[in-house]
Amino acid sequence: MEDATSSKRNGFGSVVSLLVVAAIASGAAVFVYRVVWPDVHPKRFAEVVPGKLYRSGEPSPAALEAMVKEHGIRTIIDLGVASEGDVRDRRLQLSTQALGITRFKFDLIGDSTGNPNEYVAALRLASDPARQPVLVHCATGSQRTSCAIGLFRAAFEGVSVDEAIAEAKRFDAKPKVDETMRSIVSPVLEALRNGGWIEGHAVPSVEPTKPIAARP
Repeated sequence: MEDATSSKRNGFGSVVSLLVVAAIASGAAVFVYRVVWPDVHPKRFAEVVPGKLYRSGEPSPAALEAMVKEHGIRTIIDLGVASEGDVRDRRLQLSTQALGITRFKFDLIGDSTGNPNEYVAALRLASDPARQPVLVHCATGSQRTSCAIGLFRAAFEGVSVDEAIAEAKRFDAKPKVDETMRSIVSPVLEALRNGGWIEGHAVPSVEPTKPIAARP
């Protein structure tokens, strides 16, 4: 009886051990997926035009360094991740400085709305060979970035608005992006063609962000 009981206990202990190991492995996998992977691979990263234009969500310093090494990113167009002086804004600025990247920052709203002239300015930068390869990003890479890339497709690749919106949806764009893109695509394309700006909206400052000290 003792041997049988001991055997059962040992068997139970083995099962428990296996469950513990499985739980640890599962926890490690979740940790890697939620913490490590996004730190090296930014959300919704994709090649838009090979060797010229890329898109993503907010990149970490490690992810940005990896993109520079792999794709030679020279210019970043930040569509409004965080306000000036915010911890996230400082991190992005210090990262670009350390890597020798030129950064332009705009202030579009998270749902993709805002001053359409900022999209005009962003697209002029993105299409400038002297600035390429360019990375366009916002916080998540789904709303403002999708709108900007959709407008880029329409302006420089002759893609229809419907096709541009279909692509945006593949990057988790919400219906507001559809609405925004349809409402501003004509004036944005006209401004790009004539080299001007959309009337009735402020003309944005198009200057690289200024260097900051490592410690405020």
